[in-house]
Amino acid sequence: MDYRPCAVCGGVGSEMHHIIRRSHCKAMVHAEINLIALCPKHHRHNIHGVHGKNKELDNKLKLELQNKLEMLFDKEYLTEDDINSVLKISDTALRGLLKPLKREKEGYERIAVIMQCMGGRLYGDS
Repeated sequence: MDYRPCAVCGGVGSEMHHIIRRSHCKAMVHAEINLIALCPKHHRHNIHGVHGKNKELDNKLKLELQNKLEMLFDKEYLTEDDINSVLKISDTALRGLLKPLKREKEGYERIAVIMQCMGGRLYGDS
């Protein structure tokens, strides 16, 4: 089994966490960029709330993902190939992600794609 360090504390992160939950964006469930390793303490206790959900940590991880998407989607309009070169998801998942978005002549608007990946909202630094 491949163990990665916990993204929060650097300890053994033996549990994979979906930053954006399936219920918020089904297409992101298999996107590697949406997965991070967490140790059991940070995953079960801090993120999923065995002892109360840590919304601050959850929002921090979402903001980091959003910032990464903003860096990687580096054009104002994106083609399906541009999007899938970052997300690396199935064609079916990609179609599902893009279905609610309006396609312009130049492609899909960058901010709309990021918002869709983030479950329909953008996260701020607050």
